[in-house]
Amino acid sequence: MIDLVSLRLAVVEPTPLGGLLHYATQMADALAARGNDVDLVVARDQELAGLDGPARRREILAPAPRATDAPTLVRRARTAGRLTASWTRIAREVRRGRYDAVLVNGSLDLALTAAGALAVNAAKGRTPVAHVCHNVRPFDRWGGGGLYAGSRATLALLRRAYPSFDLLFVHGERSRRELLDTWRPKRVAVIPHGDERIFAGEPPAPADEPRILFFGAWRRMKGLPVLMEAFDALAERCPQARLTIVGPPVPEEGEDRRVLAWAAERDGRVEVRPGYVPVGEVAPLFARARVVALPYLAAYQSGVAHLAMTMERAVVATEVGDLPAAVRHGRTGLVVAPRDPAALADALEDVVTDADLARRLGREGRRVVMNGSGWPSVAAQVETALRGLLEGSRPE
Repeated sequence: MIDLVSLRLAVVEPTPLGGLLHYATQMADALAARGNDVDLVVARDQELAGLDGPARRREILAPAPRATDAPTLVRRARTAGRLTASWTRIAREVRRGRYDAVLVNGSLDLALTAAGALAVNAAKGRTPVAHVCHNVRPFDRWGGGGLYAGSRATLALLRRAYPSFDLLFVHGERSRRELLDTWRPKRVAVIPHGDERIFAGEPPAPADEPRILFFGAWRRMKGLPVLMEAFDALAERCPQARLTIVGPPVPEEGEDRRVLAWAAERDGRVEVRPGYVPVGEVAPLFARARVVALPYLAAYQSGVAHLAMTMERAVVATEVGDLPAAVRHGRTGLVVAPRDPAALADALEDVVTDADLARRLGREGRRVVMNGSGWPSVAAQVETALRGLLEGSRPE
């Protein structure tokens, strides 16, 4: 039996900005706060470069290419080059064997990233490598018409990549069952998602207007057309309701043109802010919202849901993946069936027109996420699973 007072760990995230980076940074700091020796391995010029924490920052992976108006094929080629360089460096770091275990965050939703994961596991030697699997099946990124990626090459690589990890973490029981059925991994452990205090230490005051917030990338699986139809129905009954849609458009999926055209015809009732939102500008957006809408058609878990609850905001979400385990119906928010604009409109109306209900749901949401899904709890569970892996036992 291995007796380690302090684990020597690496938490790896190649994405230079966004939710995956925020997650990995908080995970690394939480593990380090428990007394472990933790390296946070991230991209150069990454978004949180000025944020200090107990984990050691190693900014050694390829940076994001500079934003340009280059053609799509050029942008894809640059992304491919960055991913190849990053995963090659990750494999080199793992091969050196300086860590008791390596925790790879990242997203394995492309053939290149799946191949990178295979390369890392081929190079690991005796170093155990774990992965946080935020999405059990990859979502389509190229406007193929479906919700999930259909690339034969990507799926074939994932069938090899996931079982090559020594341990996979997921964020709920539904995800665990689907992961086991789909990819046949060696070991799986369920952990909470974590809170989002990285955006604000204390929640903002309750909103003083009936405003709904959609926050996140404008992807097909996020269900924006359902929200748009629901808001039109709501606005007929509640003309004072307002909607803010914020996040980066995904031109390949075509949602941006539809959203912008629809919002322009809504006489100022719909505010649209296309583009990535820097960390320092997130809290003011949530401060204006009484309720946060997650009209998703498909999902496994949502950082936006945990962000909303951390901000003490009520949530209306759809019953997909493990979202109902986080957004507890009638307690921290309301849950409705996906693809049902009428049900979504009714739930949004219940919360956005009742400030007391929104306040009660938001307060309970923050209490639940801080107590049961806060980073101290997440880090303790991750550490226990990693120690069990090092000792040759399966996580429960």
